Amino acid sequence: MVPEASGAAESLRASLLRIDKSILSLVAARLNIADVLGEVKKEGGMSVYDPAREITVANLLAEEARKLGIPAELAKEIYFMLARESRCRQLYCHDTVRIAIYGYGGMGRMLAGMLSRAGCWVAVTGRDRGKAERAAEQLGAKYMEPRYAIDWADILLYAVPTEALLRLLEEHRSLYRESMLIMDIASVKTPVVEKARSVLREEGPEYASLHPLFGPLSCPAGENVAVVPVRLDRWRRRLEQLLVGLGLIPVYVTAEEHDKAMAINQVLHHLVYDLYRAAAEKAAEELGVSQARLKELVTWSLKQTLSVLARLEKLHPVVEEIRRENPYTRVVVAKLREALEELAAGEAADKRQQLG
Repeated sequence: MVPEASGAAESLRASLLRIDKSILSLVAARLNIADVLGEVKKEGGMSVYDPAREITVANLLAEEARKLGIPAELAKEIYFMLARESRCRQLYCHDTVRIAIYGYGGMGRMLAGMLSRAGCWVAVTGRDRGKAERAAEQLGAKYMEPRYAIDWADILLYAVPTEALLRLLEEHRSLYRESMLIMDIASVKTPVVEKARSVLREEGPEYASLHPLFGPLSCPAGENVAVVPVRLDRWRRRLEQLLVGLGLIPVYVTAEEHDKAMAINQVLHHLVYDLYRAAAEKAAEELGVSQARLKELVTWSLKQTLSVLARLEKLHPVVEEIRRENPYTRVVVAKLREALEELAAGEAADKRQQLG
């Protein structure tokens, strides 16, 4: 390398570093203002997430970027990253609600941590006292034995697999209070709603079956959550206020609507990924393509697919439970088979046409 060029490069890099540090200072100032805005939102009961405004601002910044010769998509990407971080710093609990979370898996831990950061009173409980205590300590919550947690809570949220949930609803029915709200985050709703209706007395507690439409994210503010209201009168407004403060968007559905939609958007989605993985392994073996070569020639879009596959592999027990429990799995499996057969038939017809 030419010494003069090396010296010039180092000088320019030093200038870039100074600018980068200045950018970080501006980011810190922006986040400080976002923190203050969060307090204003809390006082006014405003939503943490305002998608219309974010889109408007992103478009304004994209136009400004074009004037400066900066790629508009880069400006939007930076803005949405900052907006998401701002949302996550603005979470709040509308009132001093006491929430007991029964379960300490990935989703239970995420929700407990999120609610604690928002300022709710949170207790973690479950069958394994050691696991529940460790989770509570790590997440800024407190541990309580199940019986005391249920008696203490305004809201009892079950974050357990469907099979365990159905058992716990029966086991805990004598502990429920009329004034409380019971919720779950099961991925399949029909059996859960049927069980909840059979367990809850007419004058008993209210019940809403939730499905957060996301995995264990560090901060899901801005995401949708399905809400199946089994009995939700007194608690509807307070639940909506809680979701608004967490930046979550409620989508009200029936159990049947939910399970039909999730058969398509979850079960079928997972099946297609499983089919790709199985077919890719068989094709690589038959064509004699090594895994090392496949990794070298991977496309950008396939990298995204492989990332999702890796995530689904980690969630394999949950994926299997959803597939097993959803009452409409057989329908989407049949339609997937039909689509594959039609595709194969089309390929065969094209080949015959080419051969004349």
